[in-house]
Amino acid sequence: MRKQKKRGFTLIELIVVIAILVALLLILVPRLTGFTSTAAEVQCRQTRQKVMEMVKAYEIKGEPVSITDLLANKDDEYFISTPQCSSGGKLTALEIKGVVTFIKCSIHGSNVANNLDTTPIGIRNTTMGIIEFLQNNKNYLVELTGNAGMNNSAIRNFIRDTVYGGSWPSLDQGVISAAGLSGDLKIQICYNNEVFKDNIINNENAIIYASSVEGKGKDNWGTNLIYNPTDNQWYTGKTTIYVMNHSWKEVSDLMSANNWKPVEYTE
Repeated sequence: MRKQKKRGFTLIELIVVIAILVALLLILVPRLTGFTSTAAEVQCRQTRQKVMEMVKAYEIKGEPVSITDLLANKDDEYFISTPQCSSGGKLTALEIKGVVTFIKCSIHGSNVANNLDTTPIGIRNTTMGIIEFLQNNKNYLVELTGNAGMNNSAIRNFIRDTVYGGSWPSLDQGVISAAGLSGDLKIQICYNNEVFKDNIINNENAIIYASSVEGKGKDNWGTNLIYNPTDNQWYTGKTTIYVMNHSWKEVSDLMSANNWKPVEYTE
């Protein structure tokens, strides 16, 4: 009786097996990469949070310390090892006393340390404080905003994404309802680009308005709610006003011409 030869894999069977393995790898690798990426982001956020908690701790002790010194671990005084992002992101600290304190990672974004004032005037003051800081510290401009020069879009994107975590603060629903509007309207600020060219950026040139569109991508800048800092009131009207590349005086004149009225609302 002859022994039967052991049958091996045919070429077609090998190709099928390899195809299945490749398909499994294509499914698993992105997931594993995603898990690694998420873990790195969490680690980076915790590192930044730890530094900011140290800032607060030193303030409570009555021994305030610069967040820049903490982040750089000056003289190895604060941490066993210098705080770093495991993904290799560059950590940059920005501290404007009384305005905002945060650490931004070039890969994972920022942590805001102090309680931000999200009222219309608070947003304006925060924006103005950051603009003044960047004007006096040009070396931070590209690092923080990604732009060599200041303009309306660069400042707005930086304030929205870095300071407010990706979205402008929401307007009180009571104000929205009193204005006869609906939805989640965001309190925003913009400037005419000419004020950057002429270096006349100030509170009087700021336009504070509310809109559901946050300036991401194409944006027509139309709004039916504009804040008047002179009398500390929101104004509304049926005619949509487009605020981009207008001065505050031009916007104010448009509000008057279109019979905009104060929003009657009391908290």
